[in-house]
Amino acid sequence: MRIGRIEYCEHLTERLRLREIDEVLPRQVIRQARQVFRDTATGYRIAIAPAPYLGETHLMMVVFEIDGDVATAITVHPLEERDVEAKVRNGRWQP
Repeated sequence: MRIGRIEYCEHLTERLRLREIDEVLPRQVIRQARQVFRDTATGYRIAIAPAPYLGETHLMMVVFEIDGDVATAITVHPLEERDVEAKVRNGRWQP
């Protein structure tokens, strides 16, 4: 998967403000993802990477969709490794 430009939807911009997340974080997570999954329920991609959040390093996920070489980030939030494992185990997220 080749990603050129990364855009932010309005919902993501609002989540960044509400959760006090640095504006560059979603781009970093998508570009530096240690894992990328496809959500079988929505068809969206899920990028997972450790990133700074609230003064510490947390595992963060960014939900995004791809159109050509443009990724549109939809939402972002922290999660635990056990959350990732559960989504993969129950088949919701596929590599």
